[in-house]
Amino acid sequence: MNIAIITGHFPPSKGGGIAEWALGVARELPKLGHNTSVYVTYRKNRDLSIHKDEKFDCKPMYGRNWHEFHRLYAGYYMWKILKDNPDTIFITTTWGMAKPFKFLKKRFPRSRMIVVAHGLEITRLKSKRELKSMTEVISHSDLILSVSRFTRDEIINRLSQINTDHVRFLPNGVDTNRFFQCKVDDNFLRKYNLPIESDLILTLARIIKRKAHDDVIRAMPDIISEFPKSHYVIAGPHRKKDAYLNFLKNLVKDLSLEEHVTFIDFIPDEDLKKIYSASKVYIMPSRTLHETGDSEGFGITFLEANACGCPVIGSYEGGIPDAVEDQVNGLLVPSDSPKDISKSVRRLFSNENYRQNIIKKGMERVSERFTWEKLVIQMLEMLDS
Repeated sequence: MNIAIITGHFPPSKGGGIAEWALGVARELPKLGHNTSVYVTYRKNRDLSIHKDEKFDCKPMYGRNWHEFHRLYAGYYMWKILKDNPDTIFITTTWGMAKPFKFLKKRFPRSRMIVVAHGLEITRLKSKRELKSMTEVISHSDLILSVSRFTRDEIINRLSQINTDHVRFLPNGVDTNRFFQCKVDDNFLRKYNLPIESDLILTLARIIKRKAHDDVIRAMPDIISEFPKSHYVIAGPHRKKDAYLNFLKNLVKDLSLEEHVTFIDFIPDEDLKKIYSASKVYIMPSRTLHETGDSEGFGITFLEANACGCPVIGSYEGGIPDAVEDQVNGLLVPSDSPKDISKSVRRLFSNENYRQNIIKKGMERVSERFTWEKLVIQMLEMLDS
């Protein structure tokens, strides 16, 4: 089959679940014998030549002001593809990129469309115009993949007036060739100014209010009182002049935690498995911001951490319970609760046998259910069912 992934999110990029999803699927499809191309919105600082040795083709989609004219540009590139391969299967990593497909389908009836729904693009929908547009996309698509049950249910509940039988749940995956447990020496810790022989608590995510770094900071004094070597690592891309980042840094000062919290702007791909492997626990107790519809769609970093032998702590919000099963691969806590965060971290730190059991089950869970090989096969089976 000829398969074309249409996306605005693809490496090289500073993290992001959509980019990881697109890369994972693009690498797996050729292994199953499919002619695979990835079409990525052009950016001056996005060097797609890093993919020259991959088994898929990676091509830029040119155009000015993609945000405003994405429908026109995406439609043009889809039309170019269909002229040569009228039975192409398209995969768009956001529903906005799939808007022109309803017109192309009339001329190229053998073509098919898979749309991936990650969460925010659904929960942030406010206007009737956006809702109508999304309804048309879902009505004219062959398969809607929701990365969590939360996102699937949000779509079904919002679009009760149309058939949504083709809206299915398929979780995010992990490339276990990139993410695996490895040894970390002191030089790596020094590289990021992390204290030697400390108990690292890691959050690797964009530094935004939804990720609830502040709740972990507030939990730190209680954690340190029992485990004084505890050290919180806040790693992720952020703007230098950012209100939430400044708030976090001031909170660290107010609680006299300067020796127990480190901020890291960006960790390159080759160091990700090392920072996960060096950490004693990974935590992302996300909150839902109802006023803006800002919610956690899944949380792929939980699975990456598990694959690297790191137990995880998440909240019950959004799609996180699909990534984290309480007392299986990690622990779940209520959102906005530093007290419960502290309790869960201390539980893992105080019982090494229990922590190792969580690590073992987490690694097994990833290999059994969340590899891209298994998930891409399921995706294609869903399309043909």
